[in-house]
Amino acid sequence: MWKKIGYGGLVLILIYFIYAVFFKKIPAPLEQMQKDMKAKKVVYRLKDEAIVYADEQIGSEGDEVIKFKNVIIDLVKKQMVISGKEGVVNTKTLDVSLMKKVVGTTKDKKWEIYTERVDYKKQGDLLNSPVKTKLVNTFDDTVSEADKVETTTKFETIVATGHARYNNKKDKKTMTADKITYNDPTKVSFAEGHVVYKEEKTKRTLTADKMRYDDINKIGNAEGNVHYTSPESKLDAQKADYYMNGDDERVEGFGNVVYTGKESVITADSAVYFIKKKQINGNGHVVYKSKESVITGDSAVYFVDKKQVDGRGHVRYTGKTMIITGDHVFYDKIANIINGDGNGTYNYLPRKTTGTYKSGVYDLKTHTMTTNDYYTANYDDYKMDGTNLVYVFPTGNAVMNGPFNVKKQNFTVHGENGKMNTISKDIFANKMVMTSVQGDRISSDIGQGSFEKKEFRFDGHVKGKIRGNVKDLVNDPRPLVESEAVHFIGNTAKVYFVSHKNGSNMSITRSEIKENVHMTYKDITLDSQYNEMDSRRNLILARDKVMVDFKNNTKMTANYLYMDMNKQEGYARNNIKIVSTLPQFRAINTSADKATIYLKDKKIKLNGNVVTYQGKNQISSKSAIYNMDKKILENEGNIQMQYEVQNNNEIQQAKSDPKNSEAVQEVIGKLSVSEGGHLPKSMTASNGVPVTIRWHSSNSSIFSTSGRVNKQFYGGGTKGVTLTATAKAGVDTAERTFSVSVPTESAHEMLVRAASNIYVPEDGENLPSSVRVNVRGRTIDIPISWSKNGDRNVATLRYDGASYRQQF
Repeated sequence: MWKKIGYGGLVLILIYFIYAVFFKKIPAPLEQMQKDMKAKKVVYRLKDEAIVYADEQIGSEGDEVIKFKNVIIDLVKKQMVISGKEGVVNTKTLDVSLMKKVVGTTKDKKWEIYTERVDYKKQGDLLNSPVKTKLVNTFDDTVSEADKVETTTKFETIVATGHARYNNKKDKKTMTADKITYNDPTKVSFAEGHVVYKEEKTKRTLTADKMRYDDINKIGNAEGNVHYTSPESKLDAQKADYYMNGDDERVEGFGNVVYTGKESVITADSAVYFIKKKQINGNGHVVYKSKESVITGDSAVYFVDKKQVDGRGHVRYTGKTMIITGDHVFYDKIANIINGDGNGTYNYLPRKTTGTYKSGVYDLKTHTMTTNDYYTANYDDYKMDGTNLVYVFPTGNAVMNGPFNVKKQNFTVHGENGKMNTISKDIFANKMVMTSVQGDRISSDIGQGSFEKKEFRFDGHVKGKIRGNVKDLVNDPRPLVESEAVHFIGNTAKVYFVSHKNGSNMSITRSEIKENVHMTYKDITLDSQYNEMDSRRNLILARDKVMVDFKNNTKMTANYLYMDMNKQEGYARNNIKIVSTLPQFRAINTSADKATIYLKDKKIKLNGNVVTYQGKNQISSKSAIYNMDKKILENEGNIQMQYEVQNNNEIQQAKSDPKNSEAVQEVIGKLSVSEGGHLPKSMTASNGVPVTIRWHSSNSSIFSTSGRVNKQFYGGGTKGVTLTATAKAGVDTAERTFSVSVPTESAHEMLVRAASNIYVPEDGENLPSSVRVNVRGRTIDIPISWSKNGDRNVATLRYDGASYRQQF
């Protein structure tokens, strides 16, 4: 029973609370005071300024000061009514003071005042409340509170002092300060001391030492230790302007500005934070910081959501592995890409690789730089420059898609395009040109090599000029003297280097030139299929179809030639022949097994089976001395002479010998031709007669008279060649032809040929990853994989399903 009564009581209280809060009409202060006026016992008129309504009056008409209790004062001329528990009226000054539970309101119901004391001064129409006071603007739905308030009955300017607080209920905005001065017509507030401005809807706060707030234009001007905070970010400055209206909401900070976001911090002399755009524009000594990088510049724009920084003017990006500078640098954190423009620099920290660029793109995920404009690169003691570069810094792989130069000490490699690895220092170039400060110059269609390995290879239309006759190559940095230079051309070449003792320069110590070699040195021109020059020892080696032109109408051919430039002597052997280009000596030539060339004396000494012939006239000896200037041959040792016998101006013809004829027919019948087989030059018949054999090929480039076969790799097709053999014994001859089909070269045969081009350094380090081989007028790269067989290196080459292994 009692529980039911208790629950019923609670229900009644709840119903009354809902009624009081939502349905009961609470009269406005003006209406309540007008109602209370009618019930007052005392009505006192203070001239025509005010009417006082009170329960009790203390004092008479003639008193200067009259006191009232439970008083209501109607300031007739000021259109305002004020009430309080106690009141004091000065009949001379017309000043009024109200104390205890003071409530005031303007008759237009716009302003309401609540306090414990208010003093009204007739002079100046002032309202002064020296105690905690609350002002309510019912039109704007705002509330102001402070320990002290000074204003007028028009409430145009309100000065709130001490724990001042302004609350805009409609917009849900508040401002607190030590002092707030509010101008109602302009809706502008001036706050001083510990100013705090808050927006409940946006959760934004602006604090400062001073602040001007324009409620009409929604602008806040703050200065002195300004701090702007929001759920997403924070901005600190000495001064700031806060624009709160429309799509252009922003905070403009001045003086030591610090923007703090969730992932970054930006400092600047001044900055504008566009709140809805999520963008910060910084100016003057801008610094952007994140966990990954730091960016500085004269100005910068930071796009918060996109995580992009657009820096301009002396920009410097510093990351964990890269430093980039430029007049304009754009950093995209999400894409991990930097775009740089304007005479910038870069520094890849792990490998201390530095350089310059005009414009470039840096992929920070792969650490790759791409530039289509001029660039430079510096790594170790190498310097590179050119246009159009793709550079992968961790691997060192650089692809030059335009003209470039690589300089190492006193040597420079130029190419129309190419590639390089800045770690292994391997260089490849199309249209390579290598030059030195000393004057060396080598060019070719393609080239590759390494200054670290001190070796370069040139292929296709090789043309070179290097220093010759250098007495002390390691210590001699003098420039090339044209009269001492060695000039050469060929199809392929290799050059090797030596470092000078001071370590700052290099010189070409040795060169190998192959295929159709043409070399000139001083008064000598040397043609061969292989040429090797050792500049360190001043030696020249030539072999295969060697021809020496002494530039004095004398030429010498041999299969092998060795020349010592220090001694000015040369040594030749195998099929030595000396001929003169003078018309009167054109039909005369001399052959020998060996020859020694004395360049200083302009003489050639011949040894072994020396034979000089003109037609069928022959002079033979054991040795001879040929004077190049005088064109005189002096024979020595076992001299023999044979002359044609003339009879009536006709040569007496030798007769056929039946034994010779029988031998020729026997030998010609035995001959056969097989691919890769040796073509015999002589045979002895069964009757004991020696027979010489001469061969002729319809296409010597495919099937030479020595039996060498040159197949065409892949797609060349089978080639037909006709070989003609002529057998001779005495004056008897016989001839026979052979038709040979030369098949295309297989992939395996091509790999065997390619393996012969592999160069393995003596220390076994930095083994090549590929080898180049000529295929039907062009070159291809064959990849190499390496393995070990004991202490030997084994190379495996693979191409089109075929493979070949070779041990080095």
